[in-house]
Amino acid sequence: MSASSVEIRVLSAQQASAAARLLGRGMRDNPTHVQAFGSDPARRERTLRRMFTPFVRQQMRSGVALGAFLTSPAAASDASPALVGVASMSAPGRCQPSLASKLLALPAFLHGGGPRAALRMRAWVRIWAGRDKQAPMHWHLGPLAVEPHHQGRGIGSALLERLCAHLDRHQALGYLETDRVENVRLYQRFGFDTVASEEVIGTPHWFMQREPASRQAS
Repeated sequence: MSASSVEIRVLSAQQASAAARLLGRGMRDNPTHVQAFGSDPARRERTLRRMFTPFVRQQMRSGVALGAFLTSPAAASDASPALVGVASMSAPGRCQPSLASKLLALPAFLHGGGPRAALRMRAWVRIWAGRDKQAPMHWHLGPLAVEPHHQGRGIGSALLERLCAHLDRHQALGYLETDRVENVRLYQRFGFDTVASEEVIGTPHWFMQREPASRQAS
């Protein structure tokens, strides 16, 4: 990105909808989302946008929600930087969506594939919640996504660097789930270790933890 730069900043409540739309685009083709919501990419994207909107708002209130903004020196001074990446974390004890968030997201599941999709989602969330409860007290990373046409340019790494700095400042454990093996390698670069793996609705998932930097060095 020689002609432009990426700025990482805290997302505002007014940017929640834009963040949810980006997450829908960036995570549309994740294996679990294909398995849960079917083969139609447009439907998956709409479903994820509706699912993530209340969850991102919840994280903005009680966790950390960051955006990566692409700025260009050639842009007009009044031009708004483009949102090209989103990453968030839930605070300890706030990992699972609230009842209100679940109720708000329910129409998205039904729209995404009817009752069968809702049942698959229920099975998926049950496994994630069980693993989450087994982990020590932690900050829960995710979702994290980059605009598809900006992937592979270090934006995800820049977002992860900021989230990990937050964990280290608080001397806190980080925890996440992923269904993409390439993400496992990325998270390993930032100090995450796989603590378990399990098939979730027909898709392999990896569950990972990260000790704060001071404990890694000891």
